[in-house]
Amino acid sequence: MDSAPGSVTIISKEDMKFRDIHTIDDALKYESGIYNERLRGMSAAHHTLVMLNGMPLNTGWRGHVRWDNIATENVERIEIIRGPSSALYGGNAMGGVINIITSAPKKFEAEGQAGYGSDNTVRYSFHVGDRFTDKLSLRLGYESEKTDGYPTGLVQRSISPGSGTLTGGYGMLSKSGERKWVVGDKGDDYNERWNVNLNAVYDLTDTGSLAFDFQIGNEEYSYDRPHTYLQDASGNPAFTGSVDAGNGEKVSVSPSKYIKSGIGETETPSYMLTYRESFGSVGFTGKVGYHYEDKWYTTPQAKGSDNYDNAPGYVKEVDSGVWFSDLQTNIPIGDSHILISGFYFRFDYLDIGRFDLAYYRDEHSKTTPESDITQGKDRIYAVYLQDEWQIMDKLAFFLGARFDYWESFDGKSDGKSEVVGDEKEFARRDDSAISPKISVIWKPVVDTVIKGSIGKAFRPPSIYELYRNYKRGDGMINSNPDLKPETLWNYEIGVDQYFFDRMLKLSATCFHTDINDLIYYYDIGDDRYKDNAGKARIDGIELEASARPFDWLNLWGNYTYNDSKIKKNDHNPEMEGKKFTGMPVRTINLGTEISYKWIAASLMGRYLGRIYTQKYNDDIDDVYGANTRCWLWETNVTVSPWKHAEVSFSVENLFDKEYFDGGVGRERNYFVEMRLKW
Repeated sequence: MDSAPGSVTIISKEDMKFRDIHTIDDALKYESGIYNERLRGMSAAHHTLVMLNGMPLNTGWRGHVRWDNIATENVERIEIIRGPSSALYGGNAMGGVINIITSAPKKFEAEGQAGYGSDNTVRYSFHVGDRFTDKLSLRLGYESEKTDGYPTGLVQRSISPGSGTLTGGYGMLSKSGERKWVVGDKGDDYNERWNVNLNAVYDLTDTGSLAFDFQIGNEEYSYDRPHTYLQDASGNPAFTGSVDAGNGEKVSVSPSKYIKSGIGETETPSYMLTYRESFGSVGFTGKVGYHYEDKWYTTPQAKGSDNYDNAPGYVKEVDSGVWFSDLQTNIPIGDSHILISGFYFRFDYLDIGRFDLAYYRDEHSKTTPESDITQGKDRIYAVYLQDEWQIMDKLAFFLGARFDYWESFDGKSDGKSEVVGDEKEFARRDDSAISPKISVIWKPVVDTVIKGSIGKAFRPPSIYELYRNYKRGDGMINSNPDLKPETLWNYEIGVDQYFFDRMLKLSATCFHTDINDLIYYYDIGDDRYKDNAGKARIDGIELEASARPFDWLNLWGNYTYNDSKIKKNDHNPEMEGKKFTGMPVRTINLGTEISYKWIAASLMGRYLGRIYTQKYNDDIDDVYGANTRCWLWETNVTVSPWKHAEVSFSVENLFDKEYFDGGVGRERNYFVEMRLKW
C-alpha cells in the first residue's frame, strides 16, 4: 500500500486462511494499532468507523458493531485505515476505518465446511455462486455456529468478621484491591448465531453495474445454571449460608447472588444498492443502504432466596436503524490530478422500552406496560472533496475537506420517574463541522516511502448519549441533550523501508492526537452524568516488520505503544493526567506462516500490556474484572490432500495460560474443520 495516503493494511482472503476465524474481529486482532475494534488508542468502539462494502455498520444506539452477526465466509479482504478519516468518511472515523469487502463470483464456485471444537462448539457454512449470461453474478451463503461456552463470570462476595459452616471457594482481590471471596460462577455462556448473505451484480453496460448486497445475522445468548464452589457439612453443594473463610472471617451467600445475567437476542438485517458507471474518464459510484438492529435482553432483579428457576426481572427492547446514501465522483484533471467529490446523508433512529417480567429467563412473561422509554433521531448531511495531486513521480499530495451538518430531534425519555406517560421531550439540536486533511507521500529513493498527514475529525454524540436515562442501583444514569460533538486533530509521520529486493519490509509510524470536547461521565452521589468535560491527547508509535526469505515462509511482527492522557476534566480535575480506560498501553504481535505443497501452518502470539479499567487508574490487574498482562499463542494447520478438500486443526491459548480479560479467559481449546470446494 505504498500509494495510500496514510497507514493502511489489507488483510486478504489468503491471509485469513492462516487464522482460526469465527467472527470478523478474529481477523483483526493481530494488526497493529487495533484492540477490540478500537483504533489508535481511542477509548471507545464508536470512535472507529466499520463498514461493509462502504455501508456503515455502527449503530445509531451506541455506535458499536455486532461482529457476531457479520458473515465471515464471503469476505474477500478487509481494509484498515488508521488515523482520522473524516475528510472522506465523516463521523465515527476518529480512530480510523475498517472496511469489510466482499466480491461477486466470476465463474461457478461452491464451498461447504463443517467443524467441531471445545465446549461443544459446532460450526458449519456453505456458499454457492456463478456468473450467468456474462451479465449477472449471484452468490448465496449461509453460516451458523453454536457453543455451550464456559464460565466467564465469577461470583465474588465481601469478607466480614465472623464464622461459618460452609466450606469452599477461595480468596481474590477485586480490581479495586478489595479482598473478596469467590463462591461460584454464573454458568456457561451459551451462544448461537447464524447469517444469511446474498450478493447480486448486474452489468448494465460495458462500464456500468448495479449491485445488491443483503445480509441478515442473528445471535442468541444465555447463561446456563450457575455453579457453586461451596459445600455444606455433608459435602452437598450449597448456595445459602455463611462460608468459613478462616482467621475469624466469614462470607455470606444467598441464591440471588449467583443470578447476575439474563438472556438476549439480536437480529441485524442490512441492505445496500450500489450503482457504478464511467462517463468517459469520469467515474461515478452511488450507494444507498439500510442497516437495522432489533435487540432484546433480560436482566434479573433477584433478592434473597430468588434463584435461577424463579427470579423476576425485566426485558429491554431496542430498535435502532441507519439509512445512508453516498454519491461520489472521480474526475481526472490533466495528468497530475484526480478529484474526488461527494455528497453523503445518514439518518439514525432509536427506540428503547422496558417491561417487567415475572421470570427473567422468559421474555414473554411481561407483567407491566412499557416503561423506561427512550426515543430519538438524528441525521447528517455532508459534502466532501479531495484532490490527489501527483506533483512528480516521487511526490504526491492529498488535499481534502469535508463539511458536515448534524441535527438531532424527536428526543424523548421518561426522565427519572420511569412512569408510563411521564416522558420528557427534548428540543431539536444542530451543529456543523469542517474536517480538513492533508497528506503527502514522498519516495526519495527506490524502496523508501515516507508519509505524513495532518487531519481533523469529529464525532457527533449518539442518540443514546443525548437522551438515554435509566436507573442504576440507588442512582440514575442521566442523559445530556446539550452535548456537543467531539473533535480531534491528528499529526503523523511514517516510513516504509524495503530491503533485499523487497523480501524484508520495516515500517514505523509516529502520531500525536489532540482531542477536544471529549464526552466523559462524572458522578454526583449515586447519580452519573455526562458532559463535554474533557481534553485529552494520545501519543503513539506503531512498528511493523515482515520478511519472506523463501516463497514458503512468511515472518511478521508488530509493536504498538499508546500513551494517552486526560489533559482537562472540568467535573473531575483529579482525572487529569490519567490514561484512557479499556485500551492497552502496549501490544506485541508475532507470527510465522508456512505454506509448502499441500500444508499451510501458522503460529501466532499476542502480548497485551497494562489496561486500566477505572477512570482514576487506581485499579490492579490480573484479577477478575481487570486484565492480565500476558502472552497468548495459537496455531493453525491446514492440510489439502485433494484439490477439492481441506482439513484444518487449530488450538487457541496453546500453552493453557490462566488469564483475565475482564471476565475469565478461555482455557486451551481446539477446533477441527473440514472444507469441500469446487
